[in-house]
Amino acid sequence: MTAAGAALATTLTCAPFERADRRGGTRVVMRCESERALVDFDPEGLDVRERDAFVRLADRGIADLEGLLAPSGAVPPRTERIRYVVSRRVDMSRAYGRTVLLPLERVKSQSAPYLHETVHALLRTPHRSTWLSEGLACYLESWVAENVGGYDAHVFTRAGDHGIHEAARRYLRTPPGREVLPWVGAPGEPPSLEEDRAGVARPFYVLAHSFTKYLVDRLGLGAVVRLTTGADPEQALEALSGREVAAWRAEWLSRGESSRSSGARAGARAPSLRSSPRARSATRGGP
Repeated sequence: MTAAGAALATTLTCAPFERADRRGGTRVVMRCESERALVDFDPEGLDVRERDAFVRLADRGIADLEGLLAPSGAVPPRTERIRYVVSRRVDMSRAYGRTVLLPLERVKSQSAPYLHETVHALLRTPHRSTWLSEGLACYLESWVAENVGGYDAHVFTRAGDHGIHEAARRYLRTPPGREVLPWVGAPGEPPSLEEDRAGVARPFYVLAHSFTKYLVDRLGLGAVVRLTTGADPEQALEALSGREVAAWRAEWLSRGESSRSSGARAGARAPSLRSSPRARSATRGGP
């Protein structure tokens, strides 16, 4: 049985559970557990079918992502389940350690970025290079949804992995895209990233996804995962490839039209797990 099939067949149990809240009191949630996921739901808002469907979806997502991340050798085996909190009290999807917070309405409408946040829960990123930690989470969310299973929340773009370079090209023609570009490939993050989700976060996440995908297509997923889990991704990229980050960025930005057609012909394929910096014979282009 495949990992996805095993996730779908996993045993699932649900029961009311009393847990402490931040104010020092307690609240009752509906706790559902599977092999890989532990999910606390608000007691109201989702019916039994919707709760069960999400737990199985999360369990399968964990299995699919671990299957892609494990060969890198940079992700220690998980020793505990990933915990999800699905609640109307959550205003924005986030991950804190092994806990993922998701707005209940997004789960109900199947627009929650559960795969994206699960990547954050599985990967430790001890650096300030937001472009890479967010870019890889965006890349894996879209790639898994398009090629393995689950869904892409399309929080910032509906382009998906197959169309992300074209979306990046469009943003690079706009002032917001050009304003966030200096933080793609460099430590730190644009000002107001958290506050201005449409004007700052949207173009930044699209460009970060595109640049990360460009690196994965050339270096392999395993190499990019190792960069993501290191303390200084930019320095590690230069050491791995023998090229400065500025050269990688310039190549990504210059590809444009010349490689769009080759990307369209390439079709769906599993991300490469090679660590060699040698370029693929048929690569997908940049913005």
